[in-house]
Amino acid sequence: MRALPITITADSDRHFYLAVGSGESVQRAHGLCWDELIGLVGALTHPEVRSVPYGISKVRAVAPPDPEPNTAQPCVPRREEPAAPPAPEPMATIRIPLDQAEGLSSGMADLLCWAAGFRAALGDDLDRLPMGIEQTRETRRYLMDAIAKANGAEPEELPF
Repeated sequence: MRALPITITADSDRHFYLAVGSGESVQRAHGLCWDELIGLVGALTHPEVRSVPYGISKVRAVAPPDPEPNTAQPCVPRREEPAAPPAPEPMATIRIPLDQAEGLSSGMADLLCWAAGFRAALGDDLDRLPMGIEQTRETRRYLMDAIAKANGAEPEELPF
């Protein structure tokens, strides 16, 4: 794989100067606006784009071949290559004894039962509803799933 050295500099007039290649094969483009610069760099680096504007040749700009072949993957995935899967989001793991988890779940059930009664007593004044009820319900569901998995049982449906 051959490297394509690209040098970008900005002048004081908010224009860009691009140099492609190295040594005797340097090609230049002067006075580029931001969108022209991005388009030119995209055309120069994309493996499937053959022609480049501003009289720059991708063939002449390519640096001489490396003495050792480089096995690095291309930075732009090709059409036949599937895109990389998204990185998994960070997870938190909490390890507590089973009896403590069951006690915590029971306490959360009492709290949610109280919150349901409090909500019923509020009537139309839901602005006074305590915050965090949905998060408590979701945490209890995760906790009950973990307890069921630890006991080798199927998770049960929660009433609230």
